[in-house]
Amino acid sequence: MRKVGWGSLLQWLLVFIVMIWLLNKLSKIPSMRSLFTAEKVVIDQTPILIKNIKSIARLVTVTAYDEVVVDSLVYNRTAAFIDMFRTVSPMAMLPSLQKQLVIIGKGKVLAGTNLQKLTDKSISTHNDTAWIQLPRAEILEAIINPSDFETFEERGQWSDNEVIAVKVKARNKMIARAMERGILDKANKKATAVIENFLQAAGFKVVYLKN
Repeated sequence: MRKVGWGSLLQWLLVFIVMIWLLNKLSKIPSMRSLFTAEKVVIDQTPILIKNIKSIARLVTVTAYDEVVVDSLVYNRTAAFIDMFRTVSPMAMLPSLQKQLVIIGKGKVLAGTNLQKLTDKSISTHNDTAWIQLPRAEILEAIINPSDFETFEERGQWSDNEVIAVKVKARNKMIARAMERGILDKANKKATAVIENFLQAAGFKVVYLKN
């Protein structure tokens, strides 16, 4: 039988010590198995939600149809003098110089939420809960097509710019009437319901909305 010398024993002892040291070091390095193990990835859903919601751009929630009557009267001093003369004269021979235009406009007012106003601070999420601050509803558009205007009465000569000014007056009156009827409050409530349904469809069980 071959005898093992002290030198060989020392070499084996050194190899054993080095192996223990290496194992200690390797224990701090992730195992090969862990390198190929799928770990849970956490993604902040807030930017994705903002992008999806903002893609809707304008959320029209209320459309109010209306018909308005507006008029414009141009009454200068000369017209006033001639009209006074016509009233006292037994024969109204002079024509009145006053100008009057009465038009009827039919159109619609669109109210809703401009979702482009959402920012990173408008939405926050945690697990299955979402908080969102919606922009307040506003008048998005008022539409009266050229064919929707009807001239009810016209006296005197009216320039194109004067006629356009009367039509703008009709549009503004239609908006004012819609505001008086609470169109913005209705639009706020409907926008809240629509966005809440949208977020719930996206997987959020609890939704807090303010506008």
